[in-house]
Amino acid sequence: MESNPIKIYEFDHFKNSTGIVHCVFTRSGGTSIQPFNSLNIGKNCGDETRAVAENRKRIIGKMGMKPLVFLNQVHGDEIKVLKKDDTDFAVNFEPGKDSYTADAIVSDMKGIFLVIQVADCQAVMLYDTRKQVIANIHCGWRGSINNIIGKCVTKMVDSFGCRPDDILAGISPSLGPCCAEFVNYKDEIPQKIWKYKTGDKNHFDFWKLSVDQLIEKGVKIEHIENMNLCTKCHTKEFYSYRAKKNTGRFACVISMI
Repeated sequence: MESNPIKIYEFDHFKNSTGIVHCVFTRSGGTSIQPFNSLNIGKNCGDETRAVAENRKRIIGKMGMKPLVFLNQVHGDEIKVLKKDDTDFAVNFEPGKDSYTADAIVSDMKGIFLVIQVADCQAVMLYDTRKQVIANIHCGWRGSINNIIGKCVTKMVDSFGCRPDDILAGISPSLGPCCAEFVNYKDEIPQKIWKYKTGDKNHFDFWKLSVDQLIEKGVKIEHIENMNLCTKCHTKEFYSYRAKKNTGRFACVISMI
């Protein structure tokens, strides 16, 4: 059993905000054995079911005894909306299950944790301080080129009357421009995004793209915080699919209290 304690990272502007709790978990503090050691929460990467279930329980214990809402993430741009005045959550939620097929989730509900699972992709957390609405986004390169971040901001505006300049945003540890290499980028990435190519190594700065997509939707630059931690460069702390395909997923979690 893993003897190291659970280690987390937090965004400064979220920590200084009332009404929410959040954590970016590392891979430390779980029960999974190599190559998933140790706090893997991904169910579909080959790890033992019992270990994943125990790791998810440990996250609940760290965050507080509230339901964790997991998504079946498919690298699309579907956004799930959970409203406190509808019955969808009560009907579809099962503890420990991936309740909805989507790559982002928006909610005005208190007392639930919105979870994104990543291993190089970005988890982008959003919090409207005025309307009391949160979101969590799974954003890999496919999500980036489909602008799932911008679509999620729009969903917050349309579904809850949010104003973009009230939204705080945080970008989790993820694949940085140092390691985001796309040898076949001419076939995979639209030409309009080639301006985010860095140097001459076919690398892309998807961190900057995410910031620009938030700003284009009206989020203030001073409200955006990027942890600037590359997962491939920090594999002792985070899972990285690029570094080793047979790997786990770490959790990024946000909730209103």
